[in-house]
Amino acid sequence: MHTVDLHVHSDYSDGTDSPEQLVTLAIEKGLQAFALTDHDTVEGIPALMAAAKKYPDAPEVIPGTELSVGFRDRDIHIVGLFIDPTHQEFLNMSNTMIERRKARNEEMARRFQEAGIPVTIADLTAGNPDTVVTRAHFARWLVSHGVVKSVPDAFRGYLNPEAPYYVPRTYISREEGIRIILAAGGVPILAHPLLYGLNETELRKLLTELKGYGLQGIEVKYSTYSHQDEYFVARLAREFDLLPSGGSDYHGKTKPDISLGTGRGKLAVPAEYLEALREQAVKNR
Repeated sequence: MHTVDLHVHSDYSDGTDSPEQLVTLAIEKGLQAFALTDHDTVEGIPALMAAAKKYPDAPEVIPGTELSVGFRDRDIHIVGLFIDPTHQEFLNMSNTMIERRKARNEEMARRFQEAGIPVTIADLTAGNPDTVVTRAHFARWLVSHGVVKSVPDAFRGYLNPEAPYYVPRTYISREEGIRIILAAGGVPILAHPLLYGLNETELRKLLTELKGYGLQGIEVKYSTYSHQDEYFVARLAREFDLLPSGGSDYHGKTKPDISLGTGRGKLAVPAEYLEALREQAVKNR
C-alpha cells in the first residue's frame, strides 16, 4: 500500500527538521507524499518546494498549515491542505498570528528572566529568525540548560496554564480559521479530534458547528490512535460527510517517539485519502 503523511512540522514552527531534511527522510521512509503543516505559517513552503526539486526520487510535497483557533478557554487545531502559500489574505492573517505569538513569547521570556532563568528569543530561534516559536521551543531550552530532565517535565512544571511563566494566547475564531483556509484554496480538516478531552456528545456538537462553517475533513488516522479510535472517527467522518485524513504529527526531536509516516510504528495513511482531498481542493478553487 502506498502511504502518505498529511500532518508534519518543520523547524519553521516547533519541529526540529528543516524542510530539506524532511524530504530526504520521506525518501528513506518510502512515502508517496507528505504535507508540511507548520503552526500558523506557510513560511517553510518555498524551502520545501525547492528541496523537493533537488531529489529525483522525492515524494510529492503538499503545502499546508495548522491553525490554532479558539475553543472554550483553549484552542483546537484546523489543518489546511493544498494552501496557496502566496494568498495575500492568508499571509496577512498568518502575520497577525505570528506577531501575537511573538508578543506572547517575549512576555514569557521576560517572566523566566525575572525568575533567574536566562532564556532569550534569540536562543529559541537558534539562528532561524523565521521560526514560529512555540512552547516546545521553551521546553527544549529548559532541557538543554538542565532546568528540567525532559520536555514533558518542562510542560508540567513550567509551561502549563497554571505556571507563573505561562501567558495565554489570543486566537482567531473557529469560523475565521476555516474561512481563511477555504479562501486560500485549501481543504480545512479538524486535527486529532480525540485529543481535546471531549465526550462523544461534545465532539458531535463541535463537528456540527465546524461543518456549518465549511469544515471538509477530519483526521481519522493519527499517531496515538488505537484501532478502536480509528473506527470511531471514521464513523464520525461518514456521519458528517467529512473526508478522512491522517498524519503522524511528526516534530522530530520534539516528539522523539513519533516517526515520519509511521507514527509510533503502526500508522499507515493510505494514498487514497490524499487523492480525495486533492479532488476537493480542485473543487474549492
